[in-house]
Amino acid sequence: MRTLTFVLFAAAIAEPAGAQVEKIAMRTTGISCGVCAAVSEVNFKRIPGIDKVKISLSQEAIMLTYKPGAVFSTQQIRDVLKPLDVGVLQFQIGARGRIQEEGGKRVFVAGKDKFLVAADARSTGAPLSTLIRIEAILNDRVEPMEVKILDFRPAPQ
Repeated sequence: MRTLTFVLFAAAIAEPAGAQVEKIAMRTTGISCGVCAAVSEVNFKRIPGIDKVKISLSQEAIMLTYKPGAVFSTQQIRDVLKPLDVGVLQFQIGARGRIQEEGGKRVFVAGKDKFLVAADARSTGAPLSTLIRIEAILNDRVEPMEVKILDFRPAPQ
């Protein structure tokens, strides 16, 4: 019983409640007609974990909000947009999690999602092992995905 309690306690420390990608904003190309927006919205809502979808035709932007516990996937987003010939120029994420050192590199862990932290002045100023909320530009074209932190602050527990 003692071992099980320790394992559960360690798991709770490793993944804090609410640590996850909470929202994603995308600058796109080609989502300038109402039909594309309507089809995209319906298809985004079919993705498990998507809570809200907002599409701005004038700004060619999409905002997705995730339900608690949801897992984030840029591939699912790109799969929804590809048949409509809509491209993603940039992903910006809002997420809660912790920065950790792994193999000499800083990694942002947001629930089940992990992102390499870009080495720039703003990103290196973020504290290690503290629950924080970040706004970051996401590069999903590299493996592992990389975040360039624009802003961070302590996350309410």
